[in-house]
Amino acid sequence: MSVTAPEQFRANYQAGVTAFFALTKPMLDSMQAVVDLNVQAGRAAMAESEATLKGALQSSNPVEFFTQQLGASQQAAAKAASYSRHLFDIASHAHNEWMQAAQAHSGEHEQRFKAFSEGLTQHAPAGSGAFIAAMNSTFAAVNNAAETMRGVTRQAIETAQSNLQNVAASVPEVAQPAAAKAAGTAKA
Repeated sequence: MSVTAPEQFRANYQAGVTAFFALTKPMLDSMQAVVDLNVQAGRAAMAESEATLKGALQSSNPVEFFTQQLGASQQAAAKAASYSRHLFDIASHAHNEWMQAAQAHSGEHEQRFKAFSEGLTQHAPAGSGAFIAAMNSTFAAVNNAAETMRGVTRQAIETAQSNLQNVAASVPEVAQPAAAKAAGTAKA
Protein backbone atom coordinates (compact mmCIF):
# COMPACT_ATOMS: atom_id res chain seq x y z
CA MET A 1 0.00 0.00 0.00
CA SER A 2 1.49 3.28 -1.07
CA VAL A 3 0.76 6.60 0.58
CA THR A 4 0.85 9.69 -1.61
CA ALA A 5 2.93 12.74 -0.73
CA PRO A 6 -0.07 15.02 -0.05
CA GLU A 7 -1.49 12.44 2.36
CA GLN A 8 1.86 12.19 4.15
CA PHE A 9 2.12 15.96 4.30
CA ARG A 10 -1.39 16.25 5.75
CA ALA A 11 -0.71 13.49 8.28
CA ASN A 12 2.55 15.13 9.36
CA TYR A 13 0.89 18.54 9.62
CA GLN A 14 -2.00 17.09 11.61
CA ALA A 15 0.44 15.33 13.96
CA GLY A 16 2.33 18.58 14.45
CA VAL A 17 -0.83 20.50 15.30
CA THR A 18 -1.89 17.78 17.73
CA ALA A 19 1.55 17.81 19.38
CA PHE A 20 1.50 21.61 19.64
CA PHE A 21 -1.80 21.66 21.49
CA ALA A 22 -0.82 18.66 23.61
CA LEU A 23 2.23 20.61 24.80
CA THR A 24 0.52 24.00 25.05
CA LYS A 25 -2.32 22.89 27.33
CA PRO A 26 -0.03 21.77 30.21
CA MET A 27 1.97 24.97 29.83
CA LEU A 28 -1.13 27.15 30.18
CA ASP A 29 -2.45 25.03 33.05
CA SER A 30 0.89 25.41 34.83
CA MET A 31 0.93 29.16 34.28
CA GLN A 32 -2.57 29.38 35.73
CA ALA A 33 -1.51 27.29 38.74
CA VAL A 34 1.50 29.57 39.36
CA VAL A 35 -0.69 32.69 39.12
CA ASP A 36 -3.20 31.15 41.54
CA LEU A 37 -0.36 30.19 43.93
CA ASN A 38 1.07 33.71 43.77
CA VAL A 39 -2.30 35.34 44.44
CA GLN A 40 -2.91 32.99 47.34
CA ALA A 41 0.58 33.63 48.75
CA GLY A 42 0.17 37.39 48.34
CA ARG A 43 -3.15 37.42 50.18
CA ALA A 44 -1.76 35.26 52.98
CA ALA A 45 1.32 37.49 53.28
CA MET A 46 -0.83 40.62 53.51
CA ALA A 47 -3.05 39.09 56.22
CA GLU A 48 -0.05 37.84 58.21
CA SER A 49 1.77 41.16 57.89
CA GLU A 50 -1.29 43.00 59.15
CA ALA A 51 -1.64 40.67 62.12
CA THR A 52 2.08 40.89 62.91
CA LEU A 53 2.15 44.67 62.73
CA LYS A 54 -0.98 45.04 64.85
CA GLY A 55 0.52 42.65 67.42
CA ALA A 56 3.80 44.54 67.41
CA LEU A 57 2.06 47.86 67.95
CA GLN A 58 0.12 46.44 70.89
CA SER A 59 3.23 45.15 72.67
CA SER A 60 4.63 47.45 75.33
CA ASN A 61 7.76 45.45 76.10
CA PRO A 62 10.74 45.61 73.66
CA VAL A 63 11.59 41.95 74.35
CA GLU A 64 8.04 40.92 73.49
CA PHE A 65 8.26 43.00 70.31
CA PHE A 66 11.54 41.30 69.37
CA THR A 67 10.07 37.85 70.10
CA GLN A 68 7.09 38.58 67.86
CA GLN A 69 9.34 39.75 65.05
CA LEU A 70 11.54 36.67 65.39
CA GLY A 71 8.47 34.44 65.28
CA ALA A 72 7.26 36.24 62.16
CA SER A 73 10.65 35.71 60.50
CA GLN A 74 10.57 32.01 61.29
CA GLN A 75 7.06 31.71 59.91
CA ALA A 76 8.18 33.52 56.76
CA ALA A 77 10.99 30.99 56.27
CA ALA A 78 8.55 28.11 56.66
CA LYS A 79 6.11 29.78 54.25
CA ALA A 80 8.90 30.29 51.69
CA ALA A 81 9.79 26.61 51.89
CA SER A 82 6.13 25.67 51.47
CA TYR A 83 5.81 28.03 48.49
CA SER A 84 8.89 26.46 46.90
CA ARG A 85 7.42 23.00 47.43
CA HIS A 86 4.16 24.03 45.75
CA LEU A 87 6.02 25.66 42.88
CA PHE A 88 8.11 22.53 42.41
CA ASP A 89 4.96 20.37 42.44
CA ILE A 90 3.47 22.52 39.68
CA ALA A 91 6.65 22.26 37.61
CA SER A 92 6.88 18.52 38.21
CA HIS A 93 3.26 18.01 37.16
CA ALA A 94 3.81 20.08 34.00
CA HIS A 95 6.97 18.12 33.22
CA ASN A 96 5.13 14.81 33.60
CA GLU A 97 2.37 15.96 31.24
CA TRP A 98 4.93 17.22 28.72
CA MET A 99 6.81 13.94 28.88
CA GLN A 100 3.62 11.97 28.28
CA ALA A 101 2.72 14.16 25.30
CA ALA A 102 6.26 13.97 23.94
CA GLN A 103 6.37 10.20 24.31
CA ALA A 104 3.03 9.84 22.55
CA HIS A 105 4.22 12.13 19.74
CA SER A 106 7.52 10.26 19.59
CA GLY A 107 5.67 6.96 19.31
CA GLU A 108 3.61 8.32 16.40
CA HIS A 109 6.77 9.54 14.68
CA GLU A 110 8.41 6.18 15.20
CA GLN A 111 5.45 4.38 13.62
CA ARG A 112 5.40 6.76 10.65
CA PHE A 113 9.14 6.39 10.18
CA LYS A 114 8.89 2.61 10.28
CA ALA A 115 6.13 2.72 7.67
CA PHE A 116 8.22 5.11 5.57
CA SER A 117 11.30 2.91 5.97
CA GLU A 118 9.37 -0.22 4.99
CA GLY A 119 7.93 1.56 1.94
CA LEU A 120 11.38 2.82 1.01
CA THR A 121 12.87 -0.65 1.45
CA GLN A 122 10.22 -2.20 -0.76
CA HIS A 123 10.56 0.39 -3.52
CA ALA A 124 14.26 1.15 -3.19
CA PRO A 125 16.49 0.66 -6.20
CA ALA A 126 19.08 -2.09 -6.16
CA GLY A 127 22.21 -1.20 -4.18
CA SER A 128 20.56 1.16 -1.73
CA GLY A 129 20.57 -1.34 1.14
CA ALA A 130 23.55 0.33 2.81
CA PHE A 131 21.78 3.70 2.80
CA ILE A 132 18.63 2.21 4.30
CA ALA A 133 20.64 0.36 6.96
CA ALA A 134 22.47 3.60 7.85
CA MET A 135 19.19 5.48 8.04
CA ASN A 136 17.68 2.83 10.33
CA SER A 137 20.83 2.85 12.48
CA THR A 138 20.67 6.64 12.79
CA PHE A 139 17.04 6.50 13.78
CA ALA A 140 17.81 3.88 16.45
CA ALA A 141 20.64 6.06 17.80
CA VAL A 142 18.30 9.08 18.00
CA ASN A 143 15.74 6.99 19.90
CA ASN A 144 18.43 5.79 22.32
CA ALA A 145 19.64 9.37 22.89
CA ALA A 146 16.09 10.55 23.55
CA GLU A 147 15.54 7.74 26.05
CA THR A 148 18.81 8.62 27.79
CA MET A 149 17.76 12.28 28.01
CA ARG A 150 14.41 11.26 29.52
CA GLY A 151 16.25 9.21 32.14
CA VAL A 152 18.65 12.04 32.96
CA THR A 153 15.78 14.52 33.23
CA ARG A 154 13.82 12.16 35.47
CA GLN A 155 16.89 11.70 37.70
CA ALA A 156 17.47 15.48 37.90
CA ILE A 157 13.87 16.04 38.95
CA GLU A 158 14.09 13.35 41.62
CA THR A 159 17.32 14.91 42.93
CA ALA A 160 15.78 18.38 43.01
CA GLN A 161 12.72 17.02 44.81
CA SER A 162 14.92 15.27 47.36
CA ASN A 163 16.93 18.46 47.94
CA LEU A 164 13.73 20.46 48.35
CA GLN A 165 12.43 17.98 50.90
CA ASN A 166 15.72 18.18 52.81
CA VAL A 167 15.53 21.98 52.89
CA ALA A 168 11.89 21.85 53.98
CA ALA A 169 12.80 19.44 56.77
CA SER A 170 15.67 21.65 57.96
CA VAL A 171 13.62 24.87 58.18
CA PRO A 172 11.79 23.86 61.39
CA GLU A 173 15.10 22.64 62.89
CA VAL A 174 16.70 26.05 62.32
CA ALA A 175 13.67 27.97 63.53
CA GLN A 176 13.16 26.03 66.79
CA PRO A 177 16.53 26.85 68.46
CA ALA A 178 16.13 30.54 67.61
CA ALA A 179 12.61 30.61 69.05
CA ALA A 180 13.77 28.85 72.22
CA LYS A 181 16.62 31.33 72.62
CA ALA A 182 14.25 34.29 72.16
CA ALA A 183 11.79 32.84 74.64
CA GLY A 184 14.62 32.31 77.18
CA THR A 185 15.71 35.92 76.73
CA ALA A 186 12.16 37.15 77.20
CA LYS A 187 11.82 35.28 80.52
CA ALA A 188 15.12 36.59 81.86
